[in-house]
Amino acid sequence: MRFLHLRLRQFRNIDFAEIELEADRTFLVGANGQGKSNLLEALGLITALRSFRTQRTGALARRGAPGYAGLYTVDHDRQGETTVKLEQSGKARTVEVDGEPVRRLGDFIGRFPVVPLHAGDLMLLRGSPAERRRFLDLTLAAVDGAYYAALRSYHRGLAERNRLLKRGGGAAELAAFEAEIAPHAVAVAAKRRAGVEALGATLSRVYAGIAEKEEGPRLRLRPSDECATEEAVRAFLRDGRARDALLGATQKGPHRDDLSFALEARGAREYASDGQQRGLCVALRLAQARFFEDALGLRPVLLADDVLGELDPHRKAGFWRACPAGFQIIATGTELPPDASVWAVWRVAAGRFNREA
Repeated sequence: MRFLHLRLRQFRNIDFAEIELEADRTFLVGANGQGKSNLLEALGLITALRSFRTQRTGALARRGAPGYAGLYTVDHDRQGETTVKLEQSGKARTVEVDGEPVRRLGDFIGRFPVVPLHAGDLMLLRGSPAERRRFLDLTLAAVDGAYYAALRSYHRGLAERNRLLKRGGGAAELAAFEAEIAPHAVAVAAKRRAGVEALGATLSRVYAGIAEKEEGPRLRLRPSDECATEEAVRAFLRDGRARDALLGATQKGPHRDDLSFALEARGAREYASDGQQRGLCVALRLAQARFFEDALGLRPVLLADDVLGELDPHRKAGFWRACPAGFQIIATGTELPPDASVWAVWRVAAGRFNREA
């Protein structure tokens, strides 16, 4: 897949922009705070209608504007030239693909895969388990509709159980909700185990091309509790009722899972150097791109938001070696790359975009 054209209005600091993106490599250059990252953020919405920079959708519209809109033209590997229209006004959002309304997120997520690489990726190592779960859930949901459905059903059942805990529901009521939650928890856990194993194997191959030496990257799922069978899920939910009622929330289950990253069997968060951490995050995103390609049969677009400037020369060269052939890359920076002649360059200032001849 590749972007061909974007028309954007009232998004962040961008009043209106129309930009051609048909080139294999497009570079947006300008000072900080001019709108480069905002454009990449708008492009990234096309995968799951979520920003890679914030969870607050209200922050995306231009200040003072009621909402924003984007019209995307993409060259899809299977569908050919396709248009996607996205509009949001207040809390109301509409999505159309070739003029046909999209009613459910599950029918849209993953159809237009995009992989962002940005400074915030360090939070996958340094941030909370919620950051890592969000990454994992989006990765798996984009390639597996059954995972998305199981995860959604699990969280709905979990919310009902938590409400019941807060109002002092009885054992019979809790048991009924726990029986409903259990099969979804088992499905989510099984698909996470398989997904993390596949993603971890891809990460090892990608990271080997970026690192200065063999550093043995390892990606592991750290489950909150055993969810191999429905009986096991019902058992830990039943045994935790008193504690959960006291705290007003369910303390065990897939919603408490975490991922661990390690280099040479030592925790990357605790022991890796800054350069190793950045290289590992870049490798993880490239592994995600490979994972999408293998699972979907589609080449995702790579959005590199000023991340290469943070890498040392060896890892920077390794990034280009590890970059999958044939993937469209749209990148940003405050200075042109050394090989600027192979890029379509756009100058960015105050939310305006001008193509260099």
